[in-house]
Amino acid sequence: MPSLAQSLLTTTPVSSLLRKARRLGLHDVTDFIELAVERGCSHYRFSATTSGPPRNVPLPNDELTILLLVGENRYEPNAIRCAAQLARSPDIDPTRLARLAIREKCERVLAHISRAGSAHDAEGSNFWKTVLRNLPHETERIEVNLPHWSRFVSMPGVQRNGPAPITWLVPRQ
Repeated sequence: MPSLAQSLLTTTPVSSLLRKARRLGLHDVTDFIELAVERGCSHYRFSATTSGPPRNVPLPNDELTILLLVGENRYEPNAIRCAAQLARSPDIDPTRLARLAIREKCERVLAHISRAGSAHDAEGSNFWKTVLRNLPHETERIEVNLPHWSRFVSMPGVQRNGPAPITWLVPRQ
């Protein structure tokens, strides 16, 4: 199975954050998704396996968000979707998140999520704009191998009272 970096046709960087996660008992992208589910990303509960990573892992949510986006991971669109949800945890600082993405060489994926968030997350628009301001500026491109913005939101559609609003998925505490 190709890595995320290979799917994006980029070189695969070596992640120091991934080495840290492995020392903490988290071995792959499935473990990262399961930990994010434990931390409120319940929308992805059914896409994760049931083996379960260690509980109470001393890993901040911003680092877990970036771990879900690391290029060394196997290509798993649900990890990117889960990262988009976890990024909106109330304890995440957008400037630090951008800094971590730059350090781990996943700023392209975070920028994709952030552009979607600034356009479609009414409550978190300022958060996403701050992330984008702190990422290196690059020409916006169509990312065919990354999830469409509609995969980061809840779109209930037309209800009895008319169209329901589109809302960005955020972790439930």
